[in-house]
Amino acid sequence: MSTALYLLALFAAWRGLEKYSAHRAASRAFGTICPRAGLIWLHPFRTLATVFGASFPLKHQFGYYYARFSFYVQYRSTAISAVTFWDSIPTLWLSDAQAIKSIASEVTIFQKDVEAYEPLNIYGQNVVGTEGTEWKRHRRVANPAFNEASNSFVWMETVRVLNEWFEELDAKNKHSSLTIDATETFVQVTLLVIASAGFGRRASWQEDLKPPPGHKLAFRTAVSTALDHIFVKALTPKWVQTLASRVRLPYLGPVLDTTRESYEALRLHMLDLVSLSRAWVVGGKVDNMEAGLLRNLVEANMTQADDLHHKKLTDAEVLSNIFTFLLAGHETSAHSLSFAIGFMALYPDVQQKIYEEALKIWPNGCPTTASASSYKEFMPKLSYTLATFQETIRFFAPVARLCKIVHADTSVTAHRFTPGLNGEPTDVTPFSVPVKTGSVVVIDILALHSNPMYWGNDVDDFKPERFVDTETYRWPRDAFFAFAGGPRSCIGQRFALTESVCALASVVRRYKISLPDDLAGKPFAEQKKLLLRWKPGVTLTPTHCVVRLARRDIS
Repeated sequence: MSTALYLLALFAAWRGLEKYSAHRAASRAFGTICPRAGLIWLHPFRTLATVFGASFPLKHQFGYYYARFSFYVQYRSTAISAVTFWDSIPTLWLSDAQAIKSIASEVTIFQKDVEAYEPLNIYGQNVVGTEGTEWKRHRRVANPAFNEASNSFVWMETVRVLNEWFEELDAKNKHSSLTIDATETFVQVTLLVIASAGFGRRASWQEDLKPPPGHKLAFRTAVSTALDHIFVKALTPKWVQTLASRVRLPYLGPVLDTTRESYEALRLHMLDLVSLSRAWVVGGKVDNMEAGLLRNLVEANMTQADDLHHKKLTDAEVLSNIFTFLLAGHETSAHSLSFAIGFMALYPDVQQKIYEEALKIWPNGCPTTASASSYKEFMPKLSYTLATFQETIRFFAPVARLCKIVHADTSVTAHRFTPGLNGEPTDVTPFSVPVKTGSVVVIDILALHSNPMYWGNDVDDFKPERFVDTETYRWPRDAFFAFAGGPRSCIGQRFALTESVCALASVVRRYKISLPDDLAGKPFAEQKKLLLRWKPGVTLTPTHCVVRLARRDIS
């Protein structure tokens, strides 16, 4: 063997021994009492894990995206430890409501994994991708815009956009049913609502088909194309992006060109919004601006304060926050509504209850317009519709998992259990898990939402009633993490619920939702599997939610 090969073999052996030692040390980070799942190949909360999540890890491998609570049953514990292969990070996976609640509230110890949100920092820092004092500064600016007056405006704009869509549907099909792609439709609905209610861009259903003067892409096209290419943007090194702008690269070049053009087009559209808002602020017309979120961002940008730790934002931060709220404010709701519509086709008894609830408040059909007071009048009367939407996002939370970085040695309480014959855990016993600085805690939302310790042995059944309180039952708030929890819970939670409840009730009031012809004759389990298929993405993304709509009688 040559000297070079010998040295290479020695180096490989040394690196292998070093890696083995690191894995061994990491596997002992959570003590001996916590079950160990071994190695996971990809960091569970990084872009690569999301990109490959639909096919890797495999079904039998820990970290499988679609596993829900099954691995916790296998290990008989609500806490499971693992180690990432490449960087030997100890990770604690949790489906335990008590542990997750304490982690969400202890924000100094368990901090957001901001590195994972780098793909969203395309234009600059924002409220989602920051932590500590930086996050507080962004949050202070945006938070006042999410109030009851804003919710009323969201309700009004949802009614307006839906009616424009309804008019188009009825013009196409006056006497028969119509097949629609629910995801494609609700992406358009929710984008129009957030653009108007959040940023003052009040466009009609038919607008944005052509780029306005001075723009290469229409607003809707720019947003959708940018989001479709967000992982391309995140995974492509900047030097490759720069090279592609100067030299024609085979295969990759056209994709990078589209990515670059879409993000530049979106930046120009956002600058138009900012310029218009600045003109209103300078002109003293802010009281007439219904889009409070944009107003707050622009006012923070125009303030003369020098201290960036107070309510002040840079130009880049304004654009980045607009981009983030556009993304979070329409894609999550659009996908959740798509799943809800799919459930309506699968569960006609649930659909009928929503119809009857909507019929009581809208006996003469869906309203064509809405006043500011209609939100306060009607939203409380759609309690079953709200429960149905909550049950939908119990099954399909906007994100499958969240991660926290541990910044101080501590411990969390999890539970061991024995799987019962009827599916409900027995012999539930608490135990303490030591958690060391530098480790990662994975809040396994889909597993928490399917944990029968909190939701009962019918956890796999679609049952909106589980979100309805009675004199003898109170639904488990701590076991519901669709909007996260603690101080960093979703800032737009009420915005999303208002828009989604209004949309779901309106669609069911006007149309009967049924399965498409290609699913009608199949067994129910197969219908459910095919209609509610999804893949990991920035949010859980339905892949084939196609349903039929038939116009109901007005009375």
